[in-house]
Amino acid sequence: MKATIHQPDFLPWLGLFNKIARADCWIVLDHVENNPRDAAFWGRRVKIAINAQASWLSITLSKPATPGVIGVPIRDMTVSAADDRAMQKCLRTLQMAYAGTPYFADYFPLAEAYFSDPDLNLMRRNMRFIERVMALLGVRTRILYSSELGIQTKATQLLVDLLKQVGASTYLCGGGAGGYQQDDLFAQAGIALEYNNFTHPVYPQPRTSEFIPGLSILDALFCAGEQSVARWVHDA
Repeated sequence: MKATIHQPDFLPWLGLFNKIARADCWIVLDHVENNPRDAAFWGRRVKIAINAQASWLSITLSKPATPGVIGVPIRDMTVSAADDRAMQKCLRTLQMAYAGTPYFADYFPLAEAYFSDPDLNLMRRNMRFIERVMALLGVRTRILYSSELGIQTKATQLLVDLLKQVGASTYLCGGGAGGYQQDDLFAQAGIALEYNNFTHPVYPQPRTSEFIPGLSILDALFCAGEQSVARWVHDA
């Protein structure tokens, strides 16, 4: 059984959906701690194309309730309750950036559903968006949550233990994982390691002379439509 492990990102890029589709099981890494105020946290930001430039679209998260605490488990992070106007600004930003694209009207409701969601829990909001896109693209990968598996180890050992817990024989990891994980630990545990070296497709983007890769999957859906995106996502 092939499994992949990844955090529940905000409006994720196309490559994540490709990785999920190629696995039998996705373990959502939701119990690890992150700093909700960290501007580099992918649970709260993603890039989109604005005026031919890759630009950040981000949301504000509530700071930890306990003074002095920095890290919060992803499953416990919440969107700032005072950020409603900023949420509407995100929608307007997407609308201004993509209103002229061929499939904007078809998939803008995905963004509307995310930014109007009354649930302040970040993980549930992010996962609802991800699961809607998975259903749209015919991705039927089983989803499990690390918080329900009872593993408390750290770093690469955490990944190995999660994979052993679900009975995975192969770990499908992102192309950039080699820079930080200890690959030998997977071999010692009898788990094959497979890198998902996703080749990004090129498609027309609004007002761009040179293609911008790595944007939210909304960019691909707005510009190319679900038939093309589904083909790219399922491309092995």
